[in-house]
Amino acid sequence: MEAHLYEEMAKTEDHHWWFRGRRHIIEAVLRQHLPPVAQRRILDVGCGTGGNLPLLQRFGQVVGLEGSPEALALCRQRLGPDFSLHQGQIPQDIPSGRFDLVTAFDVLEHIPDAEGALRGIRSALTPDGLLVLTVPAFGFLWSEHDTVHHHQRRYTVDMLTAQLTAAGLRLRWSSYFNSLLFPPIAAVRLLQRVLPKPRHGMPRSDVKVTDGTDLTNQVLEAVFSAERHVVPRISLPFGVSLIAVASAEVSN
Repeated sequence: MEAHLYEEMAKTEDHHWWFRGRRHIIEAVLRQHLPPVAQRRILDVGCGTGGNLPLLQRFGQVVGLEGSPEALALCRQRLGPDFSLHQGQIPQDIPSGRFDLVTAFDVLEHIPDAEGALRGIRSALTPDGLLVLTVPAFGFLWSEHDTVHHHQRRYTVDMLTAQLTAAGLRLRWSSYFNSLLFPPIAAVRLLQRVLPKPRHGMPRSDVKVTDGTDLTNQVLEAVFSAERHVVPRISLPFGVSLIAVASAEVSN
């Protein structure tokens, strides 16, 4: 991801409708699918500037792993000393020990060797541990946003299942999400492909800095967040993103 985007993320992920809506859905999925554990150890790979760590702290003791030194510095600045944070890449720099839950929220699409990263995650899970991840969905939705964020791919359920299986993981549940806003987002992204581009235009991220007070941001958050009442229980057939729960495949 472009370095300047980390600063924008740190400024906006507490307020922007997309980050807030995604957190609502992640929280609902975790509450639906996590088994009760007395002292759960959690590893958040690709923790970025730390927007999801306070949420994960509600479910256990959290360790954050982030490859970008710029993002990690912003994370430490925002969250203070209450979180254990490590700089490094997956799979080679995964902290020692086993974790009851590993999370990877919009991380896998950045990694060229996704199967290698997933094998590293599998090795870090306890026998009953779970991986919960999100990824962007559907290749036809590819846009400048994917380019500027250095995405390698967008996913379908079949593509994700194949990578999980190759890494020794079993898909337990999945659903597309951001489905209510899928039609307008798909229309805009497909239209961008046929409209003439500015001669010297640079690729742009879809996420704009906001303090969360404007009406459009509030309406979009309300629409997106409403899916938290449905997604954890029903696998939706389409959406801008995909969320999944996986576990280590038991060897015979």
